[in-house]
Amino acid sequence: MKHTIQQKNMEQETAMNEQNLEIDFSNVPDWYVLCTLQNCPLCNQCLRHLAALQAPDTLQTAVCVMPKVLNDTQCRFFDPVRKVTVARGFTHLFDKVLKNDFTAMRESLTYYLHGSKLFYEYKRGDRPLMPEQQEWIRQLVKKFGYDWDVPFDRFEEAIDFKYIK
Repeated sequence: MKHTIQQKNMEQETAMNEQNLEIDFSNVPDWYVLCTLQNCPLCNQCLRHLAALQAPDTLQTAVCVMPKVLNDTQCRFFDPVRKVTVARGFTHLFDKVLKNDFTAMRESLTYYLHGSKLFYEYKRGDRPLMPEQQEWIRQLVKKFGYDWDVPFDRFEEAIDFKYIK
């Protein structure tokens, strides 16, 4: 069988993906499309399949890939496993912010994080900040003229479920 470019790229990532991959199904978003196709040549490298394997016995329905999409060389629903470094919490973000900048910076950040409720969930570390969110916050700090590193509370590895083709 010929290898597609997609398969060659995945062969390079397979070692990383198969080592220490633990998927907590509670972290799988409700909207995430799962795949239960056992005979797919990419199933052991596909996050959709690996997540489906961790589905609890109590799960009765889910959005899934249908078997007829399977062919020999590729799958348009293939989603490689990607680990990212997420930040949790920014309880000290405003410690060095001048009083004149505080309100405008906080309002910008609250708007970016979709409101006060989510702002506080991110601030406390209840929700992980993805790398692009971390970068946005860093750019906001720079926009206000500060040159210090953003003091996120902690970092951890997580699986990125938001792959979009």
